[in-house]
Amino acid sequence: MGRWSQYDSDEERLPSGMKRIGYDADTQTYSYRDTDGSIWEGPPGSQYGHLTRVSGPPPAPTLDDNDPHLEALEPMAFSDDTGSKPSWRHEMMPLLNFLVLVGLFLLFVFWFIGSKSSGTESIVCRDGSSRYDIQPGDTCWGIAEMIHTSVDQLLQENPGLDCDALPVGKAICISAV
Repeated sequence: MGRWSQYDSDEERLPSGMKRIGYDADTQTYSYRDTDGSIWEGPPGSQYGHLTRVSGPPPAPTLDDNDPHLEALEPMAFSDDTGSKPSWRHEMMPLLNFLVLVGLFLLFVFWFIGSKSSGTESIVCRDGSSRYDIQPGDTCWGIAEMIHTSVDQLLQENPGLDCDALPVGKAICISAV
């Protein structure tokens, strides 16, 4: 038995004086009876929730609009409007929240992908050097052999170049061949 299972009863979840009297399997709604004999109905597919009056005694006589105690005398526990329905925004709020989260996730993914592929890199080589784009399979030694120089000379022309992990597509400066 769960820790809070004593709060799963009708006495704990329904307003005082309400009693569950039935279930309609066709509409999937529960019916409740109030102390004054009026019948209330819950939302479809939910055991507890916003109750709406289905039938009952006539509403209380209207009070004088000038009465300063008008708000204190009105019952506030239930909705007496049988025709009032929640707006579509209220019904779709969980879906809209989910779509906002998905949109933010996709925005982050596209931003992350876009920052990784910055396109062509603007590199300025000194006079007597030319630009070389690293191809798949290139190594520092292979590039140095191709231009007839040493790996140390290649590293001097390109400070910060990591020969252990040459990024494909990155531009480096090499001595003019």
